[in-house]
Amino acid sequence: MSLKIPRRTRILVAPDDERPTREYVLGRGTVVTLLAVLAALVVLVAAMAVSFGGLMARSWRMAELEGELIASRSQMSRVHEMERELTRMRELQESLLTMLGVTPQGELDRDTLVAGAATGAAAGQPRPGAESVAPPAGEAMSLAESAALLMTPPPDIWPVAGYVTREYDPGDIPNAERPHRGIDLVAPVGTPVRAAGRGVVLTAAWDEYLGNYVEIRHGFGYVTVYGHCETLAVRPGDRVDRGQTVGTLGGTGQVSAPHLHFEVWKGDAAVDPRSVIQGDPPTG
Repeated sequence: MSLKIPRRTRILVAPDDERPTREYVLGRGTVVTLLAVLAALVVLVAAMAVSFGGLMARSWRMAELEGELIASRSQMSRVHEMERELTRMRELQESLLTMLGVTPQGELDRDTLVAGAATGAAAGQPRPGAESVAPPAGEAMSLAESAALLMTPPPDIWPVAGYVTREYDPGDIPNAERPHRGIDLVAPVGTPVRAAGRGVVLTAAWDEYLGNYVEIRHGFGYVTVYGHCETLAVRPGDRVDRGQTVGTLGGTGQVSAPHLHFEVWKGDAAVDPRSVIQGDPPTG
């Protein structure tokens, strides 16, 4: 059914007041033009409404995505913080195991753990003649004992009463000056050699340079070494108290006269025993 538009269209405008009625006459072309403009406006308004609805939907979706992105970043930040905390805990665990002398892989073959001898050792290298041996499986420290050892004070007493004949000397390797990593104490042969502090025996064995020697691990990363002993009174894995006899003074190994060679190590470096133990060794 087609819409018929008359040739002329009259439009009467009657005001509410007493003003005269006005009459407008529109031709067919004008009416067609007005209808076309009106249809175009309707289509335009409809298109704008659809576009605005799409923009609003995208805006809401972007707001949701932004919220999800913020939440994801917060979660990633927490994950990274947890990773850093785990890394710190792992490093702390490794440090504690190292300080306690515990080998995570279990017991290793004794021969693979022998450090370099004193005649060839340089500053910063493993303790001369020392072996780092894990305690036997039947004597493994419990967690409580390990924690207790870790927190024990550093060594603080001299191992024998005697006279110092040679002091600690870091040496100068580039200038061919060999270090002397401990203090030599002279006393009668057979004088009891006592532990400088509470700890666990790492080594009690023979070394070509140190002769019979004992190595004790203490808390806070300290290790003490007692060389040239005549006899040994402890075994690897033994727990010793401060002042407990670990051997007797002698002249075994490479010595010119009987004496005790006493070393103190902090981590992987030898330190002057006088920097750890206060005062002079007793003389009687």
